[in-house]
Amino acid sequence: MKHKESSDKPAMIAKFTEEAMRLGGGVSANQRRFFQAAIAHGKEMEPVGPLAGKRP
Repeated sequence: MKHKESSDKPAMIAKFTEEAMRLGGGVSANQRRFFQAAIAHGKEMEPVGPLAGKRP
């Protein structure tokens, strides 16, 4: 009978999360503008119908 090797998944997840944050960098100026527009205009600027895409 073969035994499964135990893996330390939470440690791997933490390691990859930290690496992704380090390599991904910060929020760009363009992303910041999108957030500011979303805060200023709210949900009325969100697309509706076919433009919004499929619902999950």
